[in-house]
Amino acid sequence: DAATSLDGPKSGGKSLDHRHQAGNRVIRRVGYDLFHEIRHLLTEGQPVQQASTPTLELHIALLRHLLLDSGVAFAEIPPRPHDYDFICCLTHDVDFFGIRRHRLDPTLAGFVARASLGTLVDFVRGRRPAIDAVRNWAALLSLPLVFLGLASDFWRPFEDYDRAESGRRSTFFLVPFKGRPGTAPDGTVDATRAVPYQASEVREQLATAVASGTEVGVHGIDAWRDADAGRAEMRELTSITGQPSTGIRMHWLYFDAGSPRQLEAAGFAYDSTWGYNETVGYRAGTSQVFRLPASEDLMELPLTIMDSALFFPRRMGLTRDEGLAQCLPIIGNARQLGGTLVINWHDRSLAPERLWGRAYNELLDAIGTGGRVWFATAGEAVEWFRWRRSLRFVSETGSGNVTITGATRRSALPAAFVRIHRPPSTPGANVDERRFDGHESLSVEA
Repeated sequence: DAATSLDGPKSGGKSLDHRHQAGNRVIRRVGYDLFHEIRHLLTEGQPVQQASTPTLELHIALLRHLLLDSGVAFAEIPPRPHDYDFICCLTHDVDFFGIRRHRLDPTLAGFVARASLGTLVDFVRGRRPAIDAVRNWAALLSLPLVFLGLASDFWRPFEDYDRAESGRRSTFFLVPFKGRPGTAPDGTVDATRAVPYQASEVREQLATAVASGTEVGVHGIDAWRDADAGRAEMRELTSITGQPSTGIRMHWLYFDAGSPRQLEAAGFAYDSTWGYNETVGYRAGTSQVFRLPASEDLMELPLTIMDSALFFPRRMGLTRDEGLAQCLPIIGNARQLGGTLVINWHDRSLAPERLWGRAYNELLDAIGTGGRVWFATAGEAVEWFRWRRSLRFVSETGSGNVTITGATRRSALPAAFVRIHRPPSTPGANVDERRFDGHESLSVEA
C-alpha cells in the first residue's frame, strides 16, 4: 500500500521514511521493501486499478528525495536523450491486411453490422459525427466493387499511416503465418485469433515501407510460449527484410512468466508486449525500457496507450474527447519523467468503420506540443536505452570524484545527459547538467 508523490514520500498523509541521527551518520529507513516492490512491478506488473500511476518512477523519486534531503552529492543519467523531454514510438499491430481477404467470415460480418446499424446508433447517440457516418455508409456500399477489384481496398495500413504521421517513422508488427490461432495461456485454442494474411503475402508493401525507414517486427502467435515457434515466426519475417533479428509484440498481448526466456532463446532483439488490453497506462509502473528479469539480455519496451483499449465498447468505451483526456496525464508524465511513450494504433483504425484517425491526429498534436520529442522506431528506442545501460560510474580513489564511461553510441542516436546534484552548501549551482555522448569519459567533481 506504500505510495509516493513527486514532492516527497507520503502514504495516507504520513511520511513513509524515518530519519535518525547517529553521531555524524544520518540513517534513513523506508517503510516498505523497495527492491521487492520494483521486482514485483517488473515481473508481475501492477493491477488495472493502478494503471495510471507510474509507480516505479515514484520509487525512483523517493530515492532522489532521500539523497537530496540528506545533503548527498550524486549524479544521475535520466531516462531521456539530451535535448528531448521523452521518446515516442508510434507502433501498429497489423491484424488485418485488406478487407478483400475477408469473404463471408466473422470479420466481414462484424464490419457490415458496425458500419450500418452500429454507425446509425452511434450517430443518433452523438458518439459519431455525421461525416464519419457518411464515410462508413459509403464504404459499406462500395464493398461489392472492392471485392470485384473495381474499387480500392480501404484497409491500407502502410499508406494510411504514412499520410497520418507526416514523416515520423513508425514500427509495424506483422503476423508471420495465416490461419494459425495459436494456444492461449489457459491452453485453449480460439479460432478467431487466426488471421487471413501473412507477412510473405505483402512482400512488396513491406519492401516499400522498409525502404522509407519504417521498422517491421513480428506480431507473434506462439513465440510467447515456445522458442522453436518463435524462431520460425522470426525467420518468416527476416527472410523478407534481410535483417538478422527483429522485435516482437504478441498477438492479443499473450505473455507469462516463462515468456522472457522463450523469446530470448528465439533470438528476438526486444519485446513490446507489456501493456494492458483493457486500459492504458503503466503495466510495469514505468515507461522506461527495462531488461525482463527472467532473461539475460532481452529488453522490454512497455506499451503505454492502445486505441482498442480506449474505444472498444467492451473495454473503456470512450468517446474521442474522453480518450484524449485519458491520455493527456500520461503525456504530462512523459514530459516530467522521460522514458518512452509507446502508442499502438492498429492497422485498420484509420479506415472505415473505426475511423479513429481524428483521435490519432489529436493525440499526435498533444504529444508534439513543445517540440522536444524524439519520434523513434521501437528498435531505435530500445537501442538508445541499451546504450544508456552501458554507461558506468567509476569512483576516483581519494578525490570523491566520479568518472562516467560507456560504449560508443551509434551516431544516429541522440546523446544522453548527466544531471549532477550537489548539497545546498556547495558553492555554485546545486544542479548541473552535462551532455554525454560516450566518445570520451566525463569526470564529475563531488
